[in-house]
Amino acid sequence: MNTYPKRWQALSYLTAGAFLSPLDYFIVNMALPSIKKAFNASDHQLQLVVAIYGLTYAALVVCGGRLGDLYGRKKIFILGLYLFLLSSLACAFSPDITFLIIARLFQGVGASFLAPQVLASIRVLFNSNEQPKAVSLFGSVFGLASVAGQLLGGFLLNLHWTTLSWEMVFLVNVPVTILCIIGIHFTMDNNREETKQNIDFTGAFLLIISLLMLICPIIFGRKYHWAWWISMILLSGILLLMIFYRYEVKSLRKNKPVLMDPTLLQSRPFVLCLLIIFFYNFTAGLFICYPYYLQQFLHQNPIETGLAIIPYGIAFFLGPLLVSRIKLSSHFMIYVGLGLLITGFSLTSLLIYGQEKPSFGTDISLFLAGLGHGIIMPVMMRKAIALISKEKAGQASGLISISIQIGSVTGGTIIGTAFFSAIEYWGFPKAFALAVLMIVAVQIIGIFINKTLLKYSKD
Repeated sequence: MNTYPKRWQALSYLTAGAFLSPLDYFIVNMALPSIKKAFNASDHQLQLVVAIYGLTYAALVVCGGRLGDLYGRKKIFILGLYLFLLSSLACAFSPDITFLIIARLFQGVGASFLAPQVLASIRVLFNSNEQPKAVSLFGSVFGLASVAGQLLGGFLLNLHWTTLSWEMVFLVNVPVTILCIIGIHFTMDNNREETKQNIDFTGAFLLIISLLMLICPIIFGRKYHWAWWISMILLSGILLLMIFYRYEVKSLRKNKPVLMDPTLLQSRPFVLCLLIIFFYNFTAGLFICYPYYLQQFLHQNPIETGLAIIPYGIAFFLGPLLVSRIKLSSHFMIYVGLGLLITGFSLTSLLIYGQEKPSFGTDISLFLAGLGHGIIMPVMMRKAIALISKEKAGQASGLISISIQIGSVTGGTIIGTAFFSAIEYWGFPKAFALAVLMIVAVQIIGIFINKTLLKYSKD
């Protein structure tokens, strides 16, 4: 008998809270034109509004997982919710664009405390038979966020019964955070590691700086025409990441507290899982290129743009729910997920290249791609977390979350850069077709990684 009778109620509040992290990625993209008009902001400042959130989240998500291990997942999750609540209010009532960018930074901090606690808590609250269903339910919120972010953003921006416009995309977070704070308080125990240690602040500093040095050049390289110093920062980030790893290894040998147990990265199956997770999140490029294509080339309004992405979002939501009912090996399901992504995006590229305007065929192709994304996400999460002991669940979930975020940031930047550059030479339809084909190429890499994974692990 499970010792956590309110585990399913707790999971509902955990997933609702974690839902806020991807929601704010999708919904803010829809509000950028309104923010630009309200503050007379430059394109560079608008880029920072989006980038600073992802950068902070990616840099601190491992710390969030570790803090949950040390001080309890309930406490850290609620702390993240409070940070998200206050920073959302600060964003909504920002007096200028600089204040908004700073508020978005703190919103990223709050988001980094949320997702790692969910995966780690699932590992603790649910037995091995219930974990697949719980992970699938958690995975489905990302698909729901993709639908809600696009549609809700378009709807809120078109409301005229209030003087607020772009502010509403931040204020919508307020009731959700309050509900989750109250719900978690009454349904969840403060589970954590039995052995309490101090935090590795030096390791945290090295990791944060190295990740920022790796992500910033990718995001801002195109703006500065890939100057030589951009490459130097990127190389320095790689070097600093190696220094961080060596520091963690030495600290572990000396029985000092570590931010991230380096033995996790010595598990080749776990590392291969992280690579597949990293590459399938290059799909984030779609959510940058497709809305831009629809609004700038086809002159669709925010609501029409949001409706166009619904087939992908619905399938993304349904995928995790289907996975929990399918009793097939994880390796086979990875092939299914990647195969659907490759098929769906290939068809999307061909249809847009030939027709320029979205059609019913485009809806079907996006549905297939979304279904593939929705299938592979919970399968990879479950596969990766099952390889790690319960005591290290928080650290492992933190690494999974950072792979998702860095994959999204990297993919969005690389795919987006290729798209915007190609527009100047080939025009919108060919540029979008190229961008989507690049997503396909990356998923093919995932196929080969899964072949290697099959040699090292068994279901």
